[in-house]
Amino acid sequence: MSGLINWELLMQLTWPPALERAPMWDGFARRYDGYTRLSADYVDAQVDILGLRPDESLLDVGAGPGRLAIPAARRARQVTALDISRPMLDELERNAAAAGVDNIQPLQIAWDKVLPGENVPLHDVVLLSRSPAMRDLAKVDALARRAAYVMLYSGPSLKSFHDRLVAGIEETPPVGAGRSALPGHALIFNRLLDMGIEARVDYLADGFSRWYPDEEAAVADFAWLDLPAGSEARLRANLAAYLQEENGGLRLRMETRTAVVWWCK
Repeated sequence: MSGLINWELLMQLTWPPALERAPMWDGFARRYDGYTRLSADYVDAQVDILGLRPDESLLDVGAGPGRLAIPAARRARQVTALDISRPMLDELERNAAAAGVDNIQPLQIAWDKVLPGENVPLHDVVLLSRSPAMRDLAKVDALARRAAYVMLYSGPSLKSFHDRLVAGIEETPPVGAGRSALPGHALIFNRLLDMGIEARVDYLADGFSRWYPDEEAAVADFAWLDLPAGSEARLRANLAAYLQEENGGLRLRMETRTAVVWWCK
């Protein structure tokens, strides 16, 4: 314990249990993939910070539909995409095939079942982006040979964006209703400090952005939300808060930032 605060206990007490259950992520896979496409403008900076070398391996814990695993695979020798959700990995495999990327190994396993060096091999770099696995930072450290990176929102999250888009359409969001946000990056940083790890923190611009020729195209692009019939008018109104005129069309923009807590071995 450092000072008067037990950071490990605080992390365990503030952890949302639902985040570690497969059914929650299974039900959100199609939507998560849709939001992943909207975040493409911000991906390169997040992959850049990993400093991947062509001969290195990457373990992406909570890889989802491959938002970072797929671009990272173009820079690394091999990527293991670990996720508890089979539908998430199905989306990843489709996206990797469409991108012509063939050096990603999907691995479906619950984080509490991971045994470093046994059922999950060590990797040069370990990445957790908005992943519940950050609850067990000692395991993250044990899996990494060179470096580990934990990324999480430091500002409005995907959940807040999603909740606003479906406001007035879905009484309670189908995924994560009533859950709190992931622990903040200060909690992660101080937990690592208690473990004797002096981490670094960087901040990167993040968000969701896409240009559309008109409002109709913007509304049509959200078909993956699979909203009920008769809800288009409300979705259109909810989207309006994020649309601004640009180059003869409309730019959807929801800006936030990502905090990157990372350390070298």
